[in-house]
Amino acid sequence: MNIFNMLWKSATAYIIAGVALIQLASVVTDNISTIDTLGITKETFMQILFVSIPVFLPIFLLITYFIKKNNPDETLSELPKKNISSDYKKKIAVIPFENLNNDDEGDFLVDGIVEDLITEFSMIKEIRIATRKSCFSLKNSDVSVENFCESQELDYFVSGSIRSINDRLRISVELCDVEEGSIIWSSKYDRLKKDIFDIQDEIVTKIINSMIGEIELSSLKRAHRKSTNNMTSYEYTLKGRALNQQYNKESNAESIKMLNAAIEADNTNPLPYSWKACTMGQAMGLGFAEQTEDFMNEFFQTLTKANELNDSDWNANRILGEVHLSMHEFDKTRIHATKAYNANPNNTAVMSIYADALIRTNDIDKGIEILNKAYETEPVPFVDNNSDRWFKALGFAYFLNNDTDKASEYFNRMEELDERSWLINSYINKNIDHKNDNWFINGKNRFDNTDWQVAVDRFHLPSEDTRLDLQNYAMSL
Repeated sequence: MNIFNMLWKSATAYIIAGVALIQLASVVTDNISTIDTLGITKETFMQILFVSIPVFLPIFLLITYFIKKNNPDETLSELPKKNISSDYKKKIAVIPFENLNNDDEGDFLVDGIVEDLITEFSMIKEIRIATRKSCFSLKNSDVSVENFCESQELDYFVSGSIRSINDRLRISVELCDVEEGSIIWSSKYDRLKKDIFDIQDEIVTKIINSMIGEIELSSLKRAHRKSTNNMTSYEYTLKGRALNQQYNKESNAESIKMLNAAIEADNTNPLPYSWKACTMGQAMGLGFAEQTEDFMNEFFQTLTKANELNDSDWNANRILGEVHLSMHEFDKTRIHATKAYNANPNNTAVMSIYADALIRTNDIDKGIEILNKAYETEPVPFVDNNSDRWFKALGFAYFLNNDTDKASEYFNRMEELDERSWLINSYINKNIDHKNDNWFINGKNRFDNTDWQVAVDRFHLPSEDTRLDLQNYAMSL
């Protein structure tokens, strides 16, 4: 507790006690003779009491100050209940800004700027940031900001509004301290749209300085986030990115159109290339597009171009890490995943591929640490409905770490075992009679026609012996 709050509470308690004392004295003196007991009249006694209480207030506060200063443990119960330790990182959220234009076109721009801010904060390793999914869950929701802050265990949140007028932006932004319930920084900007990146830099820098003091924000150096001065390209990129995050076939196809328009407007802007590669990867992963030769060639050309234009782009490096993982090129996976993690250490998709890289390059304990960080950051990741993705990854990591008890623990926490998790769980329990257990029977029925050679290959195992053991075991079932 700061000294002002401590003295304010002490003074309030003193005044309340003083008023109570005056009331009590008035009642008592009505029933006894002050002349006989004190040698003074009732009126004189009450006058002395009225004068003494305010006179002794400063003395009381001085005594309180020195007692508290010399006995700091006495105030521990009044400290915030958060786990404040030497390595504690303050957590912030950027809640959706208000679109003062109140139009659909403006929503793309406003939400895009907010998402850019979330990404900028995500690049700063000295803090924690609520995920995009969490922040945007507030939009069109009945959940109050207060309840959101409590559920996310926030220290601060950023809010604001944006109005777009021709080629200008009017932005109002505030930083609120959750514990104190007060605005600790605010600013207004009336600038050209083309200055949006400079505005974002200034907002992030001012907020970080308000949160944790002045630090060198190397992650915000333009070299790490090369972008464009072409606002048409920027706005098409925002639209494409927003459509990408709707996770359906129609939006996916429209996203690629928007990102192609962004590239056409400025073919030196790396962002639409990396997001187009991401969207095409999504199309493959979710079955929105056939992996034809032409499609794959376009995907690799787009990804290569994104990396050429900005080899520090976290998204492009994340995707490159995933590509090399699928090709079992684990050293290259680690190179790109490390670049992505260094650029954006609070992004759970980045954490996921970074953990994958660590696990397959004999740094399993570190990989498990990153997976636990990802789970803590976003318990239900991406577009999932549960935490199975993290439990599956952790179970696999502990399996490779030869900790079968921990592996089984995480597999048993999954709501629904996929074929590979089912296989490993069966393999590590092969010396225990488990074939009458419901989880085994259900999996045996569901995965009876599985091509186990393909399924085992998708583990991307660093050990050929482990791959053969799993494959042979699967065939024996």
